[in-house]
Amino acid sequence: MARWYAWERTAPYVFIAPFFILFGLFGAFPIVFAIWISFQDWRGIRAGEFVGLDNYARLFTDSNFHIALSNTLILGVLVVPLMVLFSLGFANVLNYPIRGRVLYRTGYFLPVVTSLVVVGILFEFFLGSTYSPLGSALELVGIEFKGLLGTPLFIKPAILIMLLWRWVGYNMMIMLAGLQSIPGELYEAARIDGASGMQAFLYITIPLMRRVIAFAAILSTIGMFNLFDEAYMLVGPGGGVDRAGLLMGLIIYKQAFLNFKFGYASALAYVNALFIIALSFLQIFISERVASD
Repeated sequence: MARWYAWERTAPYVFIAPFFILFGLFGAFPIVFAIWISFQDWRGIRAGEFVGLDNYARLFTDSNFHIALSNTLILGVLVVPLMVLFSLGFANVLNYPIRGRVLYRTGYFLPVVTSLVVVGILFEFFLGSTYSPLGSALELVGIEFKGLLGTPLFIKPAILIMLLWRWVGYNMMIMLAGLQSIPGELYEAARIDGASGMQAFLYITIPLMRRVIAFAAILSTIGMFNLFDEAYMLVGPGGGVDRAGLLMGLIIYKQAFLNFKFGYASALAYVNALFIIALSFLQIFISERVASD
């Protein structure tokens, strides 16, 4: 009774705590408001006209949405496995007591904290400019270089390279934390039993790192569907030549802040969120099934 009485007296004051006030203003309210305007023809400067499910129905006939979704899925299929593979490989190497490993860890993590504007300008110069070192090297052997970003075939690989360069270090630190939680006695016992390093990695590291790998894969999937900065810096809001780099983050930005169709942009954002949720649950389901087999 005393506990219930204390809760009854303090409960009204809990929801006026700074956390709940800030979450309500910058978290809950934008989510609810975005749902509301997704059913309206909201253009930001006047009251929106209620259009029901028209914004969602428009998705089926919008070629930009189809291209953005397919580009995002293609890049996601490439980025997520490579991100997990490289980050786990680097983390496994840097988990050993090698000389200068702190310096190596810092070097791999450095791109994460580097200014994205600077990174985007550098990548655009090296991959897109005819005056880049790559262009100069090709001209020496008689090959005319017009920039990789001007060719639709190379736009996705360019975005892929930039993503891996920037985010492998972040995922590597997550993997490294997981590796350091594995007891060293397991590897010692495997070594005594005659297991090779590869066998220890396959039968000890991978099973015990399963949830960490799934966590990194889910983060990479979420990041892929919300990707904006890297693609915008390389190919702009239109996605470059033949819209080869048009992604979900770019089309949402373009509809909201260039075309001022906030209702349609909100519908795009919520469909994008549904894909993220579905793929995240699928990854969790696969991870748990693999563990149980």
